[in-house]
Amino acid sequence: MDESELLFNLFYFLLCMCVIYPPEEFQRLGFTIEQVFSSFLGEEYQDFVGYHLRRTSLNLFVHSCLPVTYFLIHRLKFSVFATQQPLEDNELDPDFPMPQEAVAFKTLTWKMAQRFSVLAMLAVPALIFKWHQQNWRRHPINKTLAKYSNTPGNYSAVASDISTEFRRQDIYKKKLNSISTVIATENWIIKTTMYNVNFAHQANTSLSVAKAETYNISHHDQNDTLQMISIVVKPMRQGVSDFNIRINALEFRSLEDRLRRPITIPSNIQFHRSVIDRFVDVFKAQVALNPIFSSEPITDKCFACMLAEPNIKINKQCSDLNRAGAPLTDEARCSNCYCRPMWCVECLARWFAARQSDIDREVWLEQKCTCPMCRAKFCVLDVSYIRPTATATADEDAS
Repeated sequence: MDESELLFNLFYFLLCMCVIYPPEEFQRLGFTIEQVFSSFLGEEYQDFVGYHLRRTSLNLFVHSCLPVTYFLIHRLKFSVFATQQPLEDNELDPDFPMPQEAVAFKTLTWKMAQRFSVLAMLAVPALIFKWHQQNWRRHPINKTLAKYSNTPGNYSAVASDISTEFRRQDIYKKKLNSISTVIATENWIIKTTMYNVNFAHQANTSLSVAKAETYNISHHDQNDTLQMISIVVKPMRQGVSDFNIRINALEFRSLEDRLRRPITIPSNIQFHRSVIDRFVDVFKAQVALNPIFSSEPITDKCFACMLAEPNIKINKQCSDLNRAGAPLTDEARCSNCYCRPMWCVECLARWFAARQSDIDREVWLEQKCTCPMCRAKFCVLDVSYIRPTATATADEDAS
């Protein structure tokens, strides 16, 4: 294999990956199968089931044509990289000599791959034609819908109900990746994939969180993480298979609000259900790095939640300088707070987050807030965990 052929193989492999798993750049430019053949597929909101019947069939056909297209281009030398004539079957490359048996095996493998690619391209249209007969009755999507029908084999009413619910404004729709999407309507949980669509009726479906995975996005900031959770959807209808939904943990609350069924979360699985939950953990981690504040013992409960004991104190200890080292204006500076400890760190973090702009979530930790009681301005550097004073501790030990 010469350099031009190697470059062509690499280029075609990358092209196939972009066709099968289109990146965001291809999607924005309209270079996906759904966008190129939009006139044939129609509109999803008008006929949801019919659209995905055509989409899955088209995906299968286009993907089956990729191998035979490669061999056709290679055989016709239709490549800008091809500059040399291919070697004959019985000719050895002088730079990389191969035994005659290896040459024969390579030739046989090449010819078998060509024939299998042609066979696949011919078999897939035959399969799609079989699906299309009797109004797509044999398609896997309609086979699944038929199992939800009260009339055996009648899937039209179910498909019509799904299309009607999909056209409503209050549905939840989230693109999981380049090839799959999760949709939650009033009565249905739907996951679209490359060659199929999974359906689960909410009335007889159980949902549970299988696992939560945390990834560090930045090597410099350990708090900059991404959490992904896997939800197992188990339809109780006989013959309908289970499927998984893998979403960002911050999307969990939005999905849960749309569902009529509760999502079971095992006690050993912990994750952030919202942006606020994520910020609370980051806020607490930063407060743990601040100096400890000595205080008298506290017997009251947190003024907000009335459950936890107050464990933090707002005590000015930040410098009145901006990022560039220039002095801050009087209005931008933090001020002293003379309130006694009245809050737990989690409630104060939620108060802090509630007074920030949703647009600037990335810099919430750098912003300022006001004390819930005296309105003194403070930042996260001014929040310290409290520790009983030595005198108070000694008195308790003596008693």
